[in-house]
Amino acid sequence: MKDFFYKIVLSKNVKLFFEEHEELKEREIVEAGVGLLYSYAKLDSKTVGIYYSFLEEFNGPPPAITQLADGFKIEKALRFLESDNMVERVILFASLTALGQEYNKKVKTLKNVKLLELLEPYLKNRVVAVIGYLTPIVKELWRRENLEVYVFERNRTRIGDKVLSDIFEEKYLEKADIVIFTGAALVLPNIDRLLELSKNAEIRAVVGPSASLPVDILTRSGFHIIGGSFIKESERVARLVMLGAGYRTLKKLGLIEEFFYVIKEVREVGG
Repeated sequence: MKDFFYKIVLSKNVKLFFEEHEELKEREIVEAGVGLLYSYAKLDSKTVGIYYSFLEEFNGPPPAITQLADGFKIEKALRFLESDNMVERVILFASLTALGQEYNKKVKTLKNVKLLELLEPYLKNRVVAVIGYLTPIVKELWRRENLEVYVFERNRTRIGDKVLSDIFEEKYLEKADIVIFTGAALVLPNIDRLLELSKNAEIRAVVGPSASLPVDILTRSGFHIIGGSFIKESERVARLVMLGAGYRTLKKLGLIEEFFYVIKEVREVGG
């Protein structure tokens, strides 16, 4: 798995995707909003994508606030890949997850399976790094005696009790055999550095509703396992996230359907 070819610059792979799918540049985002936990973007087809809002990193209103309020074509929003404003970056990635709602239904995905079930063939005497405190996954990994587990978190309120600040990623990521990213990490300006630090990992996985970008973007960026979500009742989800709904609430209401996309090499090992 270490020989799997990838380009580590996520933004270039986003642009490459749209060069290969020119028609998608013309798609319009007709509505967008930033909620307490998740933000959303609505396509001209009324398909909605959501992305973690990262309000803890809020650094002011977006310079393109009028454009975001009035609607925009995806092509115009691609410049937000280089933006220093978190709202602009988040809305772009919510737009990408909206496109992923449609694009990912055209590829073969797995349902009713858990990440650790897919990783099971690899979970023996390994170093595992988790970028973002993915609570159920992390707690299960901690229960295993034959793993060395490192968990990194940006939110200072969650650091401690075996959870490290994300500043320690520089120290430990290169040691990891398996790296699990929260999808929320994709929007961060240091994502390329995280991919570079994890380039020696046997498996790189990215999970969560924020990982629901078109899978081609993510596989090119070095991910072997992608765990995203298909959204049901788009209009209702948009209203709910603006009222503060998070992933657990949406899942409890039956508005989220989880899926996994796994590259061929991993499927063969897992049988």
